[in-house]
Amino acid sequence: MHAVDDLRAFDGLRQGVVFCAWTGMNPMSGQRVQALLSIQVQIGCPVMLLTPATIADWQHPEHPFHPAFPFLSSVHQADYLRVYLMHHYGGGYTDIKHTSRAWAPFFARLRANPGHDLLGYTEIGPQGVAPVPPPIGDLLRANYQHLVGLCAFVGRRYSPFTTAWMAQTHALLDAKLAALQASPAQHPQDQTGVQLPDGRISTYPLAWTELLGNVFHPLVLALRDRVLHDEIAPSFTHYR
Repeated sequence: MHAVDDLRAFDGLRQGVVFCAWTGMNPMSGQRVQALLSIQVQIGCPVMLLTPATIADWQHPEHPFHPAFPFLSSVHQADYLRVYLMHHYGGGYTDIKHTSRAWAPFFARLRANPGHDLLGYTEIGPQGVAPVPPPIGDLLRANYQHLVGLCAFVGRRYSPFTTAWMAQTHALLDAKLAALQASPAQHPQDQTGVQLPDGRISTYPLAWTELLGNVFHPLVLALRDRVLHDEIAPSFTHYR
């Protein structure tokens, strides 16, 4: 599937489109390629893979990407894109991990429940919760069964959930913009304090889960009445 001509009218939930992203210039491993093939074969819906060559095709004409985007690591660019795509287009999003499930029932269930904004899989346990500091982190881990995970979900565009998610993500990037400009990512998996391949300690100003899980999980708990749970999780093994 290719990017559409009129992004303003694109509704991924209505059209049953699933997004995934490979934002780095590094090639996929054989395992990752097999995971992508499983998505394309098993999911039973149109799949849109965003790559460095196609990311710009999905920039909404009235809502450009945040100016911090070029300074993010490849991982954090993918984190940002799943928020942006869900807010402006809706539909499905999956990490490139092995899957064996058809997604049409998940789309149908969310369409049939207009009071809900997101459908995901129940978080796997306290260990799956983003490492948010206490006391919020303790509350999240104690209530993990009310949370959904970040690796696969279906969302409704311009919903209360995605509006809050996009706003909080942009507020964080606004606060970090100057630091990101001064110390942009040097590695696809860059994060604060990590040792880079040349031995230096990274001064990149974002922690591993800061842009995604640290925002997403507290929001899911706060808006849990707007979130559906279902068996949409991919496999969490043998994908690297």
